[in-house]
Amino acid sequence: MGWTLQQPRSRHLLLLFITFASCVTVVFISKSDTREMYDHGSVTYKMAEMEMRVDHLTRLYELRDKDVQELIKHFSSVLKTIVKSLNVSVSGDIESLIVAYNKSIEMVRSPMANFDVYTFLPHLRSHKDYLRPLILHSGGRNAVSMVFGVPTVRRQQQTYLIQTLINLVSNMNQTEQKDSLIVIMIGETDHEYTHQVTEEIKNRLSDAVNSGLIDIIAPSPEYYPDFSKLRLTLGDSEDRVRWRSKQNLDYVFLMMYCQPKGSFYVQLEDDVVAKPQFHTIMKKTALQRIADGQEWFILDFCRLGFIGKMIRCSDLPWLIQFIVMFYNDKPGDWLLDGMMETKACNLEKDLRDCRKRKDEIWVTFRPSLFQHIGTRSSLNGKIQLLKDGLFRKSVNVKRTNKIIGK
Repeated sequence: MGWTLQQPRSRHLLLLFITFASCVTVVFISKSDTREMYDHGSVTYKMAEMEMRVDHLTRLYELRDKDVQELIKHFSSVLKTIVKSLNVSVSGDIESLIVAYNKSIEMVRSPMANFDVYTFLPHLRSHKDYLRPLILHSGGRNAVSMVFGVPTVRRQQQTYLIQTLINLVSNMNQTEQKDSLIVIMIGETDHEYTHQVTEEIKNRLSDAVNSGLIDIIAPSPEYYPDFSKLRLTLGDSEDRVRWRSKQNLDYVFLMMYCQPKGSFYVQLEDDVVAKPQFHTIMKKTALQRIADGQEWFILDFCRLGFIGKMIRCSDLPWLIQFIVMFYNDKPGDWLLDGMMETKACNLEKDLRDCRKRKDEIWVTFRPSLFQHIGTRSSLNGKIQLLKDGLFRKSVNVKRTNKIIGK
């Protein structure tokens, strides 16, 4: 019961800590270098990074607070059962405290906190452990700036995963590697296959694995619904609907794991190559827009599909929720476009105005930092030949997205 009394205090302590940390950072910045005092770009950049860290810390607190609330709620229920079985009475104060706390839990939660995947994946409702990832390897790294999500599945002929990972790691310097986490989500439930892929990654990228740069996870076999019961949509075949629906659920699983790990999340695929220092370029781009007070939801570093899309980790719950709701209806990159249209567009205005509003929150960086290299899709028989023509062109910022999900 002591935990219940400490919750308001813990929230105040966190806010006090954040305020204190912000003040210390401002003082440190102002005294660190006389020349930097007059360098507006340097100061605003550091303040934007501080804002990013505070945002991450606040979100972690909210997640832990929800866990503690659930634990206390469960404990109060157990306590009632024990009291009843022992046929003893408790003081009115304790009983009132339990009732008041249970009511407060229902009152203070935001709509986002109340959202859960069980509404749209009801087979998980009685088996919440199915959402727990099988952690095949983890160095326990947290609080990084950049989390790169790489979903991968078994391909019938050619695989690109190791080539992609070697390229990503080799195009980051030591500082960038220490500020990053690459999460590989193996979207397969065959234990022998997931073990084989894990061992290959450990053998081929031993330094990255041992340093904590790489996490490897897989879903529980029961995570996925019965795909034979999916609705056929968009005029697609049963195989294609099953493939893109599972891909959407892979994205969701990966994002839920990555969300508390860092400040920014970047969606990648297992068949891409990157430009040198892509980490630094992406981070600086995001922090500069934050420092300048420019609104954004997606920073896009590749025109193709779901590749190179960067989002604040604190914003990921919105995207996760949207994909879960419509996973059976459209490919993931189409859902992302639909979500941006929902957020930005005024139905009373024309398409040109809609495009303008979307451009303000979905910003494309030129040149592209990632290129799609795969030719054989994970959907058996599908050939994917599209390339990003801006991978080597001059720098400019304009949204020119090309959807490749269907």
